[in-house]
Amino acid sequence: MPPEQITQKDIAEALGLSKQAVSLALRGSLKVSEATREKVNAKAKALGYQPDPSLSALVKLRTGSGKVPTRWNQVALVHNWPTESGLQESWFYREWLKNLQDAASARGIAVKEYWLGAGGEHTASVLRKLRACGITGLFIAPPPQIQAPKKIEIPTKQFQVVTFGPEHMYSELHTIQFDYYENLRLAWATLSQRGHQRIGLVSATYQSLRTGHAWRAAYHIEKLQSGCEPGQRMPLELDSETGQTSCNAYLKWVQANDCDAVISSVYDVEDWNRKLKSPPEVAIFNVRKPEQQGIDINMEQMAETAIELLLFEMQRSQLAHTKHPYRIHIPGKWVERE
Repeated sequence: MPPEQITQKDIAEALGLSKQAVSLALRGSLKVSEATREKVNAKAKALGYQPDPSLSALVKLRTGSGKVPTRWNQVALVHNWPTESGLQESWFYREWLKNLQDAASARGIAVKEYWLGAGGEHTASVLRKLRACGITGLFIAPPPQIQAPKKIEIPTKQFQVVTFGPEHMYSELHTIQFDYYENLRLAWATLSQRGHQRIGLVSATYQSLRTGHAWRAAYHIEKLQSGCEPGQRMPLELDSETGQTSCNAYLKWVQANDCDAVISSVYDVEDWNRKLKSPPEVAIFNVRKPEQQGIDINMEQMAETAIELLLFEMQRSQLAHTKHPYRIHIPGKWVERE
């Protein structure tokens, strides 16, 4: 059996002792005899027993026998998506997490993902484990792509926390988000400069919550300033970003509003446009491919800023806890298709 697999139970069985007696002996407790302590330690050495550092730290934390030092080379990313792998199954958040891990790695820091359970049922046990390991820096991942995501509650006196929004869910914590409002205005301004006068907005329903309705707010303001009536060219929100039902809804909407340009977070819009004789020009939020044009939301800068803010907060927490949370909005940039 490899040394790393040897447990206190193995030692207890080899010596015919209880697991509790072995545990006490390995900790040098006077509750067991000196002979037992010597026998247990000799057998542990012979078998190649190595204590689990996280369990040892947890024992110290629970018993108050030692203070676990802060780990500066590792931070945690916690989430409550419906499944443990849910965050990684989304291409957008897989790319987002890679940027975050790359930015951290450049500073010698590892970002490890922890699932709190869809309903937060694992939160207490995960936080105990993190504290036991000296991990106090936490990122709260963006909420799952559902209509009413549940807020993650973290004791801020024990951890330093940076979230990625939505702001209304975490008003008491530091939040870094893409600048949805200004990104919409940038897309509108670019399309307007090209002579478009009937610009529409298409998004998925869940994204209204995710963006704090910032896209819609900016869109309506730009629309009114362009001379459009309040009830004209209302934004289209789709329950699904794919499928024939959404395609039909889009085609009906774009023809009814006679749009000559569309700002969209739904990628399939470009495919749906092929069904139109005179398709509108499309500006995509978060351009992914060379043949797309629109907004580069600047994931790299967001990740670097998030790491810097969390490290700053971890250092400052040695003196005092933050009373006023930061709100940082990362601006995007327009990119042309190649």
